Amino acid sequence: MMSDQYQIQSKKFLRRFFIDRRNNYFEEYDKKNNAHTHLKLISENTKPCVVGSYLPFRNEFPTQLINDELNKLNFNLSLPCIKKNDSSMTFRNYTSDSSLVPNSYGILEPSQNVEEVVPSIIIVPLVAFSLTGYRLGYGGGYYDRYIEKNLDNNNLIKIGLGFSFQKYDNLPNENHDQILDWILTENYLYKVK
Repeated sequence: MMSDQYQIQSKKFLRRFFIDRRNNYFEEYDKKNNAHTHLKLISENTKPCVVGSYLPFRNEFPTQLINDELNKLNFNLSLPCIKKNDSSMTFRNYTSDSSLVPNSYGILEPSQNVEEVVPSIIIVPLVAFSLTGYRLGYGGGYYDRYIEKNLDNNNLIKIGLGFSFQKYDNLPNENHDQILDWILTENYLYKVK
């Protein structure tokens, strides 16, 4: 079994590697982006509800086509918002005409006067992922803490969104890492077992 320190160093190395890889391949793979067409399987089995999406940052997987498709299917969109005082994350309603403000990381989010909501589905940006449902993010732990806080909601559907070249079979994981239900890429939708 790997030590905690080894896990942390391994994650840091992989994070740098996969962010560099994403930056190098982004334009090529963005042109092949058909992720929105794979949402049908989930939307056919889920009534319209609140979906926690995101707006891409630093060449994260683009969500515009997915968000447009979800809107067409009558799903309500929300975006993550970081709470500075306790490093937690919430979601607030979002429409294409919402007023957005940059948070402390420079990521756009709905302003504080927009209603907080609890999504039934969250779309989680990926730096890397394994088909066992583990993910690597930027390392802040916001999504892991949000999912853990909402574990009582057995119906919460967690969809990791990334490019197929971000797959890594031996992704290190720690006790606090939360498992995704689905992986969505430009090529496929994969149900985590």
